[in-house]
Amino acid sequence: MQIEKVAIVIPALNEEDALRHMLPEIPPHLAEWIIVVDNDSSDHTADVAREAGAIVVSEAVRGYGRACYAGLQTALSLGAHIITFMDGDGSDDPADLPLMLPLITQGRRT
Repeated sequence: MQIEKVAIVIPALNEEDALRHMLPEIPPHLAEWIIVVDNDSSDHTADVAREAGAIVVSEAVRGYGRACYAGLQTALSLGAHIITFMDGDGSDDPADLPLMLPLITQGRRT
């Protein structure tokens, strides 16, 4: 099920291992864009994200807020109507996305 104009933003700092497991678990066709914000990682976070088909945004100034803002700006510039955030460390379960997004489109709080 694809809900039109959804972007998933994933701020990430040195999360290559977590992303390698998490990105394939995001249900296909659920979102139009998956945006991984590489927050100046010293590992292969950006490469892993690209290989998984994500849009990679680089944010050289470290900080969760800066990474979220960079991802938000990218999602808005792409035309996203719904933007959801997932932590890059794998603490958010991608299996929750198909349950949460329909509620958002119905105007319900999640």
